[in-house]
Amino acid sequence: MSRTIKDLDLGTSIYIEENGVPKEYVLITKSADGCIVLRANCYEARRINATNTAVYEGSEMDLWLGNEETGFMSLFTAQQKMAFVARSRPTYTYGDTECHYINRRAFLLTYGELFLSTPTALEPLSSVVPALMIWRNAVSADSARIGRNEAGQAVYWWESSPFSASAMYGVYALGTSNINAATSAGVWARPALNVSSDTIVSDKGASVIYLMPSQGYREIRYHGRAFEVERRPQKAVVEYDTTNLYDVKVEVCNNYGDSEPIWVETTSGAVVDLTNEVKQTTNWQIGIRFYAKSASYGYTTEPIVRVI
Repeated sequence: MSRTIKDLDLGTSIYIEENGVPKEYVLITKSADGCIVLRANCYEARRINATNTAVYEGSEMDLWLGNEETGFMSLFTAQQKMAFVARSRPTYTYGDTECHYINRRAFLLTYGELFLSTPTALEPLSSVVPALMIWRNAVSADSARIGRNEAGQAVYWWESSPFSASAMYGVYALGTSNINAATSAGVWARPALNVSSDTIVSDKGASVIYLMPSQGYREIRYHGRAFEVERRPQKAVVEYDTTNLYDVKVEVCNNYGDSEPIWVETTSGAVVDLTNEVKQTTNWQIGIRFYAKSASYGYTTEPIVRVI
């Protein structure tokens, strides 16, 4: 069967199309609420708010991320948007003693997710840095947190947590924590998305993993005569190996040369009875037919048939 995003390991690269162009994301968390993927590169430099108010909920940035007409969510198709599901996210205003929760499909990561090893009342989410270290093959947390733009330059990117009444936390170009006024237009947005856990991804063995592969499935078929014998074969064994295939169906017969061969379904290594006792040809002709599907990259070894 095709696999889903929840079957992938944390730190795996996943490509998601934005306006039809594949962009790399990295899987950073998995739970019953969905799988969070973080954009590998920052999207663009933009401010949190038009005024120095360090409140994330309902901010200019928050609204832009969720806007389906002109914002970040406008980059995706209707089918993709169905796979991006709302997730409860913690947020708070500077001076609060506890956080509250908002539901978002697209969002910025929190200070706690990026810089705290132990959750707190205001920052209750677990660190995503271990997944980023796996993805980047990084030896330090700082190097794993470095965000780059599409040109490959290390940039300063926003978090959703307030540092003061007017400044928000961010990740500096060296991967360390820093702060900046909410009106700063020189800090970059690095969006994260929450994806439904059952969303299809490319099959195992694919060189590049895509979210919701657009090519659909392809079919693999093989139909032909394997060999012939003089004495009637009564049993057969077919052996083969498959990679990244599903809906596999393999059949064997002992009268392939007839107008209507009698096929017997089998699986690799199984001994099956060939009960057919009639043929229209001089010798008994052993036939094999193979059928399977693959959502992306899949193959099979050539079937080997033995008869008894």
